[in-house]
Amino acid sequence: MRQAAIALLAAALLGLSGCAQSIYNSYRDIESLEVVQALGLDSAADGGVVLSVATGSDASGKEPVRLRQESVSLDGAMRDMEQLAGRGTLFFSGTGAIVLGTAAADEAPRWLDAVARSKELRLDTELFVLKSGEASELLTGEDAPEDVFASLSALADRVRSDGPSPVPTCADVSRALISSGAALAAAVDTVRGTDDKLVPVPAGFAVLTPDGVAGWLEGDEALGAGLFIGGLGVNIVELSGGITVELAGTEVGIEPVWDGYGALTGIDVTVEVKGSVIEAPPGSDLDSEDSWEALGSELAELARGWVESVLGRSLELNADFLGLGRNIESAHPLKFASMPTEWEEAFPELEIRVSGSGRILNMREYADSPFEEVSA
Repeated sequence: MRQAAIALLAAALLGLSGCAQSIYNSYRDIESLEVVQALGLDSAADGGVVLSVATGSDASGKEPVRLRQESVSLDGAMRDMEQLAGRGTLFFSGTGAIVLGTAAADEAPRWLDAVARSKELRLDTELFVLKSGEASELLTGEDAPEDVFASLSALADRVRSDGPSPVPTCADVSRALISSGAALAAAVDTVRGTDDKLVPVPAGFAVLTPDGVAGWLEGDEALGAGLFIGGLGVNIVELSGGITVELAGTEVGIEPVWDGYGALTGIDVTVEVKGSVIEAPPGSDLDSEDSWEALGSELAELARGWVESVLGRSLELNADFLGLGRNIESAHPLKFASMPTEWEEAFPELEIRVSGSGRILNMREYADSPFEEVSA
């Protein structure tokens, strides 16, 4: 059933759902529009969907609109909601964030297919998965934030600055599910703010497959995943001696290992990371080349640990959410096609080796390092 959902999703993506035409598919009076900025999806007990939407606040001080509607389909819920709100007043094409409740995430391909086919929703919308609970609680519940979309935007900024980035979109997740059979989506948890309202906070990644949520990535696993899907952005780490380093760039390389019969036996993964010292306690030894080399080696070891953690988790779940097979097939199409064992069977048996290298840059520059690269 869920494999069929993936096939339908692939077909929908080929048509790309008319995303370019959806924003202007009909004339609407701008002054009467309520722009939906956050949209939540939960599974209904009868197999349907619970749709929750929230608009943002504006300069006039108008209160955000919060609506909840249950139906047999996403399109049906959107139509029913528009009728209840006043036909033509809801503008779904402005949606900036889609949140899947925990149960709905187990049917992610179904909802991604619905988004792809929608004439109003866009696949380039950032996707979030609640680690626990329903999306309606975060968007329309009594304890929902005053401005849900502002809270989610702040959360996305925090993800980009403090860890894995960027936040995968519906299109990113859809393509990964189709090409690799597994995908990463930004996971969200909630805590209570000072006003006792719910506040969304980063919770790593959800590992999505056609069969549902396979697992969750947090801590080192999430940081390692971030290296594969787009880098860490600007991230701060503390090394020995209380020295603080700002990461300035990362790169992950993948090299397959073949035996004499054309079988894939392993993967050599290299991770390169560089950073700049931005703070050091008084008396820190930063004047010698040896001290800079030691910091570079420590930084490399740290990044290598992140990568080893996420690769181990991928093998444990038997889910190629990092797209290793896709990358190897792209770089070596003939060898990949001639493998005596299918990728799905070969993957969990692979020997994966990780090596790291690190460079500490000049404190005033993010350009070339004045010191040699140090391998870990």
